[in-house]
Amino acid sequence: MKKIGRILFCFLPFLLAYAIQILVSIPITGIVFLDAIMKAPQNSNFWDMYMDFAESLMNQNFTSVVSLFYSASVVIVFGFWYQKKFHALDMGSIPSHFNPMILLGLLLLVPGLQYVTSYVVSLTAAIHPQWLERYESLVETAGLTDASLLLVIYAVIIGPICEELIYRGVTLAYAEKEMPFFLANFLQAFLFGVYHLNVIQGVYAFFIGLFFGYIFHKTKSIFPTMLLHICFNCWGLFANENFMYKSDTPFFFLLWFVLGVVLTVLGLLSVKKGADILNRKAEAKVFTNSSDI
Repeated sequence: MKKIGRILFCFLPFLLAYAIQILVSIPITGIVFLDAIMKAPQNSNFWDMYMDFAESLMNQNFTSVVSLFYSASVVIVFGFWYQKKFHALDMGSIPSHFNPMILLGLLLLVPGLQYVTSYVVSLTAAIHPQWLERYESLVETAGLTDASLLLVIYAVIIGPICEELIYRGVTLAYAEKEMPFFLANFLQAFLFGVYHLNVIQGVYAFFIGLFFGYIFHKTKSIFPTMLLHICFNCWGLFANENFMYKSDTPFFFLLWFVLGVVLTVLGLLSVKKGADILNRKAEAKVFTNSSDI
């Protein structure tokens, strides 16, 4: 029973993240509702005020503000949790979590995963086209097609840090203690996919989550996955379409797929080699310190 309880505990970060989102959304929604009432003309009826209120909830600014407050709250809560439990957020030691091989691997993985993920999304959409239509409608309704400053801050910086703390930093770190890595990695990637609440995002979040989990496992650090996630989102927001030249033709369709797979494999191998170097140095340091004693 204790084992089952510890496994179920791995779902707590996922549930807590949603609870924080609800708690953050309620007061901001209340402010928007009061603002809609204050701005409504005196002769407005309830339906008109409700429509203005609903329109405000679909506004990009509302989505961005909620996302920023939510992610900032998560960074505080989960950053404290991760630090308290795993003593792993020493900001001054960030450079020690990287070396040239790890940085090279992350650099290769950004375009590699972007290319491969685009094919995963295309395959998913081909299986069920309505999923892609719903996703595109969601993106357009929320105003996520326009890269505002608030959206960039959330999508490129705070959001990736927030998600890495939840799913790799806390969820995977706990799950690895209770089950083999491949099961723990599958669990955190699955929860990461469900977290996005739509099939298209969920599928590619699950897919890249497996890679992020592997990198966290190999490097034993949250900082490389944070950097990779930030760069991945930055590419997706600003550069993705510019690097799929003539992807609708058979030759380039195959070329980008092969290139994506090659870059991804080379990136993983480079990260693994870099992580092995860091781990050997850490083991040698521990051995030296124990010998001195």
